[in-house]
Amino acid sequence: MTNNGADLLVNISVAALDADWGKYLIFMDTWDDGGSGDNDNPWGRDIGGLGGMDIFAGSWLDGGGGVVTNEYGAAGWGDLPYATGISIDWSSDTIQITFFDLVTDLIFAGITEIDFEVATTGGNWGDPAIDLLGGEGTQGGWAAGSTSTDLMHYELPAPGALALLAMAGLTRRRRH
Repeated sequence: MTNNGADLLVNISVAALDADWGKYLIFMDTWDDGGSGDNDNPWGRDIGGLGGMDIFAGSWLDGGGGVVTNEYGAAGWGDLPYATGISIDWSSDTIQITFFDLVTDLIFAGITEIDFEVATTGGNWGDPAIDLLGGEGTQGGWAAGSTSTDLMHYELPAPGALALLAMAGLTRRRRH
């Protein structure tokens, strides 16, 4: 997870991307609003330990690839009001999901950290996470749910650092 001063960039690197199967999920706790209940996500995957998440991204590689993003609010899961993009680098087995302008809004809202989890999963409602980034190990199979036990943390830059990054970006653009 990194940023360019405005956008949040999430890179998922795996041993081997599979164009016929790959499903990758990102769960984030950003806003201080309570978030979702445990084992509650828009794709219905059987993954516990993620209560409080308020941003979800589900991506796939089959059929040319894509990403769907959701935000948790008072009415439950709905569309994320930020544009997102997906980039697939087959040569380095990496997927990049970009959340445009999310960093800017979080910093100016006083958010200083994002707690997150990344998972691989199958293509069916109720499938567990087969791998979780937090170090839980590989799921033994499809018969039982999975549980996240160790969230990752990403520190957002301070507002002053964000202003410097923005100025550097403007300077760089002017040179071209």
